[in-house]
Amino acid sequence: MQTKRKGLRRKLIGIVCVLVLVTCVLLIGISYKAFHDTYIRFCYDKALGIVKVLARQTDAGSISKYVETGQTDEDYDALQSKFNTVKSHMADMSHLYLMVPYADHFVYVMEAYTEQDNTSHLSKLGDVFTYGETQYHELLPDVEAKRASTHVVYGEDTELGRTISVWAPVLDENGDVAAMVEVDYGLTEVQKKINSYVLRIVLFLILAVVMIAIVMLQVIDRTVISPIISLTRYIDSYEKGNITQQLAQFGEDNEIRQLLESFTNMIEKIECYIADIRQITAERERISAELNVATQIQADMLPRAFPAFSGRKEFDIYALMKPAKEVGGDFYDFFLVDDDHLVMVMADVSGKGVPAALFMVIAKTLIKNRAQMGGTPAQILADVNHQLCEGNEVELFVTVWLAILTISTGEGIAANAGHEHPALRRAKGQYELIKYRHSPAVAAMDGIPFAEHTFRLYPGDSLFVYTDGVPEANNQENALLGTGRMVDILNQMPEAPPQKVLENMADGIAAFSAGAEQFDDITMLCLSYIGCGEE
Repeated sequence: MQTKRKGLRRKLIGIVCVLVLVTCVLLIGISYKAFHDTYIRFCYDKALGIVKVLARQTDAGSISKYVETGQTDEDYDALQSKFNTVKSHMADMSHLYLMVPYADHFVYVMEAYTEQDNTSHLSKLGDVFTYGETQYHELLPDVEAKRASTHVVYGEDTELGRTISVWAPVLDENGDVAAMVEVDYGLTEVQKKINSYVLRIVLFLILAVVMIAIVMLQVIDRTVISPIISLTRYIDSYEKGNITQQLAQFGEDNEIRQLLESFTNMIEKIECYIADIRQITAERERISAELNVATQIQADMLPRAFPAFSGRKEFDIYALMKPAKEVGGDFYDFFLVDDDHLVMVMADVSGKGVPAALFMVIAKTLIKNRAQMGGTPAQILADVNHQLCEGNEVELFVTVWLAILTISTGEGIAANAGHEHPALRRAKGQYELIKYRHSPAVAAMDGIPFAEHTFRLYPGDSLFVYTDGVPEANNQENALLGTGRMVDILNQMPEAPPQKVLENMADGIAAFSAGAEQFDDITMLCLSYIGCGEE
């Protein structure tokens, strides 16, 4: 518990420290930018006021005379003294001068100086200065507009470094620009003042932010971390059954108390859900067990003992069924009604699962009982159809292929009620589908007649019947096996005995499906007719 608490606090302190650092950097940047811009603007406004006053006090009429003659007089000296006085009272002022602007240069009229200045470096009356980029883009537009500077203009000086320049026009009696009064401020000293002031502000901000961070950590520890640790402890003690009682520890209605209440409600819901899952699981296990029994019962209803008729050498028969679910709706059957007549049945109930399985049991029982009473396939199916239609509210039906084979002669009669076409192989030949018109499915409509047709098997012939689960087996691409592939699989080993034929077919379906889910029951029956003349 202590490890968790220290880890949480360590992370929180780290986050707060990062926030403090980011906040300090932002505040320093904002403070520096704000004070720098404000102080520069202050210097600009002060200088602008000075140059405007000096410009108004300068006689525009005598300026051109001074430039043309290069001679000074008492008025010039008085103006020089005035400029010098202004510069001496402005410690931050680097240059203050009067000049006459022309198209590509300007001519100095005078430059102010103090006792500390080296006069040998001053610009004198008549000195010419060629415009630089700043003069072209900033000064000349103001001269043409006959106005003072409108914004802070930065420049570079080889001696002063970065500067700001401010100017104002001296207008003659016609309102034209006779000269310009300009002030250059070197920013070295200004920057020192800005840095000194900002440093004091920064130290104060850092101290304030650190104090706020300390208070914030204490508040978060008291209102968040400690309650979370307590909540964790209470959750750990849930198995003791006292978590609800612990709600009293959180007297105020805050998020931590709400979290604890939500956790309690969640646990109760989970316990109810687990109980429901257990009940559902038990019910599923019971249903699964019952379905397993139903599967076994259904399987036991079908003849599965092979060889099916010991001592009968006239034919060989084999069948299998693979339901898609626990129980299926397909069924097959074969039985002797007397010593010389074999009944074969292949059927498929509509639908899947338990309903189809129940209907299958009824249909199979009715068909076998009715067939053992005698009659042709058409008569058998007609009677069964009538019985299944009674009370068939779920409207299930069953497709049936039913044949009665006279064992001694190989002659047979078959009726096909909506079922798949059988495949027949003559001796030494290959399997082919035998196609003929079907009758409607059994239980589809009461009172309908069923057609039948005769066939003849000779020694060496084989008969293959199946449900639609065989040709409709699908693969991963949802392609169907089809009757064409089915016949191809049969003809891979056409002379194989019935059991091998069905095993080959099952293997072929599995290879084609390649792991795809089985959607329909697969049921098959194969009869090989040997005849009475062979032992």
